[in-house]
Amino acid sequence: MELKLTPEEERQVEVDDRRFKLRQKFEVESGQGILPFTNERFFEQSNPIVRSALFSAGKVEVGASYKEWTEIFSLGAGSIWYRGPALTVDHEVVLARIMVLARGRSLTQPVKVLQADVLRWLDLDDSGANFKKARKIIDDLAAGELRISSKPALKRLYQLLSQPPENLPDRDFFVQFIRNRYGDQMKELAQAIASEDVVVDISMRFLTNQARNHKTGRLLLNLDPIAAIFFDGVNTTLVPFEIWDQLDRFGKKLMPLIASHRDGVWPIRLQSYHEFSGAKSEFVNVKRRLKYDLKKRFTAWEEEGWLEPGWDIARNDDGDEIVRGLKAGEAVRIRSEFDLKAKILADDDTEQDAEDSPQSV
Repeated sequence: MELKLTPEEERQVEVDDRRFKLRQKFEVESGQGILPFTNERFFEQSNPIVRSALFSAGKVEVGASYKEWTEIFSLGAGSIWYRGPALTVDHEVVLARIMVLARGRSLTQPVKVLQADVLRWLDLDDSGANFKKARKIIDDLAAGELRISSKPALKRLYQLLSQPPENLPDRDFFVQFIRNRYGDQMKELAQAIASEDVVVDISMRFLTNQARNHKTGRLLLNLDPIAAIFFDGVNTTLVPFEIWDQLDRFGKKLMPLIASHRDGVWPIRLQSYHEFSGAKSEFVNVKRRLKYDLKKRFTAWEEEGWLEPGWDIARNDDGDEIVRGLKAGEAVRIRSEFDLKAKILADDDTEQDAEDSPQSV
């Protein structure tokens, strides 16, 4: 007896096949030293960065910086350190948009940006002070340094640097570039990946070079290939820009944090959210106000469909206020290019079917 699939099952088979092809395409493109994830519709960030204190949601003092290497995040397989100017969510917004412009391009090529673009990304008018702020943000990103000792990140970087495919348009240049710049580092990475006893860290910048046309305001920015791959290719969290752009500074930090936990955020003390917000005030003095503000925020997000029902802020047996049950709603629960594009393709097919049907004429 021949097995006959329903129309819905046939569509699912087609979607699964496209997802498989997209996954294969991703492996090829990421090996070419380009950023293949998503498009301009989605904010994308590495989970360790999302969960770290690298980009502060609070305001920082003018000229504030980390003079020495400072640990900003610790994970089971390693840690992240930072040295350089103190960074805020504004820096994260600009870096995320620069990464979007690098999509599909070789990381050996510069990204073209106008200073007016930076103002638009930050929702600022074109005053002289704001142009100065935009320039300062770019300079801060060029000056900041990260140091990574994450095994999964190092393994991903090694795969990228050691396996450029034959069909890369600028393959000969890329291979020589990698050999000259990272040849010895690759040996150290390989040793660290192969041995549990060997610990290796690697440092990187966000931007390695920048050129500016003072008349047009055009910037040519070179991303550090290692930093770009770490930000895009290691345990990535995606949030639609149409949602992310509506959020305030703290929301821009908090929403990706929630979205980065597939099964929901584990219970965390209210005081930890106070620290995560970057607030300078003493927790005991603002605890009641913070609890009220978070409840108001979470209620609004639930009404928008950005947060699933079931969250709560209540005291535990020790008397500590605990935030429980935070889980991203369907509108923000997009975590990979594969599911996203397969969904878009399926939706497009549905629309095409409707256009081709007699009822739509």
